[in-house]
Amino acid sequence: MGLAEKLGRLVRIIPGITGYQDNESARNTDKAVRMKLAEQLEGIKLDIDKEKLRRLEAKDLSLLPALDKAASKISKTANTIKYAARGFSGIFDKPRVDLERLEKLSAFDIAMLEDMENLKGLVNNMSASSADASLLKDAVAKLDSAIDALDRKFSSRQEILSSLER
Repeated sequence: MGLAEKLGRLVRIIPGITGYQDNESARNTDKAVRMKLAEQLEGIKLDIDKEKLRRLEAKDLSLLPALDKAASKISKTANTIKYAARGFSGIFDKPRVDLERLEKLSAFDIAMLEDMENLKGLVNNMSASSADASLLKDAVAKLDSAIDALDRKFSSRQEILSSLER
């Protein structure tokens, strides 16, 4: 998939973005992608909170600490993404940005958005497993691991941005 297709896919996922073509649109696109990721994480946290409420109503408190931990990690990751430095001036202030390197960034952003779908699937699986305590426990553990992986992955985005500064 070439840069044009990747940027086209980002535009379809996040309406209103124009891509990384010039300095200002690059900053705006960077922020829009991060806000979309954070928004999706906040929606996932709401789903976890609904599961916590179901557990409380069922008087099954055994998994509340694990669900609280997952919700807390989701909030932390959402805030990390939302409040990351905007625009990364070192990369976006150059007169012309290397398109090959920008392709890596847009591919990374698309992969992050796809990871959100994976997280949503894990939350849905968790909700579907709520009748069986052992299945629910496994589903919560998988969700917890996926949240950790997403947080590590977003941290690696800085490496991509650093490589773009060269």
